Amino acid sequence: MKFGVGVDYSLKALLMLAERYPGSEPTRVEEIAASQGIPENYLRRLLIELKRGGLVASQKGPSGGYLLARSPARISMADVLQIVEGDYCPVDCLEEAGSGQCPRGVPCPMRDVWREVRESVTLILARATLQSLADKRKTAINYSI
Repeated sequence: MKFGVGVDYSLKALLMLAERYPGSEPTRVEEIAASQGIPENYLRRLLIELKRGGLVASQKGPSGGYLLARSPARISMADVLQIVEGDYCPVDCLEEAGSGQCPRGVPCPMRDVWREVRESVTLILARATLQSLADKRKTAINYSI
């Protein structure tokens, strides 16, 4: 039940953009990649997906780069997960595209528990916005001084 590295990298990049919001200057991909330790080519692909998903906007040209497309308070970790990996599904029998039936052919007593796990994880991620994460980071930095 591990999320892929794409989710982690996307969140790191978006958090950096959230900390600069509502700045009017876009942040260059190279700067995000270097400061967050993300391979640049992989980050470019992720940002294209995040743009398609409506989380970031891009600006072309020599002073181009990326900005958040909306307020960090309106972007949740669940939004990022949905764009990068699709619906969170801890087991195959809960997948929408699948039959939804247990391959054993008998009702599975664990299915309801797995459904609760999925719903709980989704709720937690939906409550965690980029703004709340940025605020936590600021607090942590202030305490470490």
